[in-house]
Amino acid sequence: MAQRTTLRDVAKEAGVSTGAVSLILNGRPNRLSAETRDAVLAAAQKLHYVPNQNARSLVTNRTTLIALIVPDIENMYFASLARCIEEECQKQGYSLLIANSNDSRDTESNLIQRLTSRDVDGLMFIPSNESYDYIDQMRTQLETVPCPVTFIDRMVAADWCDSVGFDNRQGGRLAAQCLLDAGHTRIGCITGDKHAKSSSSRWLGFAQRLSEAGVTLDPDLQVAGDYRVDSGYRGADQIIDGGATAVFCCNDLMALGFLNRLRERGLDCPHDMSVIGYDNILPRFGLQTEVTTIEQDVVLLAQRSWQMLYARICESHSQGNPWMESPRVQLLKPTLIDNHTVRHL
Repeated sequence: MAQRTTLRDVAKEAGVSTGAVSLILNGRPNRLSAETRDAVLAAAQKLHYVPNQNARSLVTNRTTLIALIVPDIENMYFASLARCIEEECQKQGYSLLIANSNDSRDTESNLIQRLTSRDVDGLMFIPSNESYDYIDQMRTQLETVPCPVTFIDRMVAADWCDSVGFDNRQGGRLAAQCLLDAGHTRIGCITGDKHAKSSSSRWLGFAQRLSEAGVTLDPDLQVAGDYRVDSGYRGADQIIDGGATAVFCCNDLMALGFLNRLRERGLDCPHDMSVIGYDNILPRFGLQTEVTTIEQDVVLLAQRSWQMLYARICESHSQGNPWMESPRVQLLKPTLIDNHTVRHL
């Protein structure tokens, strides 16, 4: 096995002390000459020096590791968000550990314990749907976590922990307004997971805006989905046969499933049925299906989430958990993306 190049090896090659090498390679203030600096950097490059992160952590009290827990890594929205968060972390020299809770509170709880035991510098957390039934338990556990915590997307903890997410109720209202502007009054809806607050908020905003316009949703045109393609596909027949002229799917994956079933039946979007989705995630995966949708910009969400967590990491925490005691909350605004799958009547 090849031996790791040490600071002493670099110092010997450059003809300087190990102290000088440590100051230069760790970027600490010093009065060393430019010539010395250049010699050290050249020696480090020649010897393929790689910093020992464990040793550096003992000095800086940081591991430059961030943990991210997602509820479903197979969900394209969460997968894309995780990638964007990783890119943001890397800009500041941090590495990201990603773990999947499979929307299970028990798995999530174990992950929190295991990941924080690795002395990560921060925890980014998209809670499972099951967590909505165990808020007090989750809060108690996070009070013992020794690093800053930021909730992302699902705003379950916005009143007691740092959180960043989109205004789902406003997104639902945007979807309703789009269909109202197009003249639709007989409208179907495929909701997300019944346990997810994001889903209920989208539906509530959608229903409220329609009600304000004097449009009543027919219960027979409301189908429970689960944010997966199959649920959009399975719910399509009920809505099509119910005589709806338009449907609001609470995410793009269900909209994709709905469109697949629509085509199987020989029907056209938007001529026979107008469809509006939520997330604007399909283009990021190169899918050719275009659908009018409510965009939740994953790049923006990743940037704001990382900025919030990184600010907490850089602060001095002599005592307490300020991310829970004085939580910061950012509610981002969704936008309508018109891809011409809503027909004007």
